[in-house]
Amino acid sequence: MKKKTTLSKAALLMVGLLVSAAPAFGVHPEERSDLENLRKRIEALEKEKAEEPLLIEALSKKLRFSGLLELEAAYARTEGGDESSDLALATAQLGVEALINDSISGHIILLHEEGEDQSVVVDEAVITLGCSSSFCPGDFSLAGGKMYLPFGKFNSHFISDPLTLDLGETNNTALYVGWVVAQRTDLKLGVFSGESDTFGDNDTIDSWVASLEGTPFEGLTLGASYISDLAESDIGLVTDADLYRSSVPGAAVYLSAAFGSFTLEGEYVTATRSFDAPVVAAGEDLTGKQPNAWNLELALVPNDRWEVAAKAEGAKDFQDDLHRYGAVVSYGLFQNTVVGLEYLLGDQREGDEERSHTVTAQLAFEF
Repeated sequence: MKKKTTLSKAALLMVGLLVSAAPAFGVHPEERSDLENLRKRIEALEKEKAEEPLLIEALSKKLRFSGLLELEAAYARTEGGDESSDLALATAQLGVEALINDSISGHIILLHEEGEDQSVVVDEAVITLGCSSSFCPGDFSLAGGKMYLPFGKFNSHFISDPLTLDLGETNNTALYVGWVVAQRTDLKLGVFSGESDTFGDNDTIDSWVASLEGTPFEGLTLGASYISDLAESDIGLVTDADLYRSSVPGAAVYLSAAFGSFTLEGEYVTATRSFDAPVVAAGEDLTGKQPNAWNLELALVPNDRWEVAAKAEGAKDFQDDLHRYGAVVSYGLFQNTVVGLEYLLGDQREGDEERSHTVTAQLAFEF
């Protein structure tokens, strides 16, 4: 109990120090990984330079508007089982960014995803403060608000989310400080009050996240991150809080290497120790004590309109030890517009499910 109280006080002290230093900071907030991946695919396939987002400027203030639409058609078949198909507006996103001056800005992103919940939600709402002048030793940043925490990278060239993203992506209200040195090393450290609290540990700022990313030379990026409780991820690993007695940290490492027309992406996300057996028994996606996931992709851009990629990925103690293999082809149809076709073969090593085959077609438009 004393350790918990000390951690909470330390978190509050850090928040106070960051707030007191706010005027000197600038920010590089995290973005939703799957949508950022789509933007990278569009950028890679654009024959012409993309137009800037709609910009309105008045009274020395600027507003930038942007949006993203994804229409997807999918067909799935389980060997020895049923077939299914669906047509869905997978993503409808609208964002606005207010640029007050070089040191302060903010953005709000509204998101709708077709499914059981048809509502529009505030996906991100972030206040940013910055300092990149000669006064600062490097590029400091401060971000506060509802955001995607800097845990994991989740780079992908595919339409479907990688298993690493399913396990690790975390959206929460947080405050973090970042420091970029010579555009080659990026360090982030943040605190937040988690929602998946352990038993008797509510209403305290007692969770934290840290990430380190480096670019030792052109074309190679390496990164590592740590979160104090993997149960905070959006997948909801802990379904019964009364059974959750001790936080289980998570760690992630990744690399991204570009050489010529090829790009290699690799990532591994894992819990650093085991969840208790009662928590595992009560879970759905958590199907073992120490969940982990990995993803490996190789992409080729033969020209400025086409991209092809292949992947292998897997999970352990998560989603019945699912392994998937697949390929995707994307084509830059028009400016800011991409069509893609993806095939995935799924094989669950645990459970009763047979192998599955999934084909997904996507039409995506960014403005």
